[in-house]
Amino acid sequence: MAKFEEAWTQLATRIPKELHRRLKLDCVTHDVAVMHFVVQAIEEKLRRKTRPKKGTRSDRTTTER
Repeated sequence: MAKFEEAWTQLATRIPKELHRRLKLDCVTHDVAVMHFVVQAIEEKLRRKTRPKKGTRSDRTTTER
């Protein structure tokens, strides 16, 4: 099976200087590229947003209503 090459795009954003310093320090400490860290963080955040929260209507079965 051929490996699918995903297209990449560049993301330019402004963040507070202190947050940038902490990001770089964490990446150096854990030997992770900033790009890899940011991609993983965005993916994780989006996964959490797509899951229904406990106690919401979409989380209940019809017998509970």
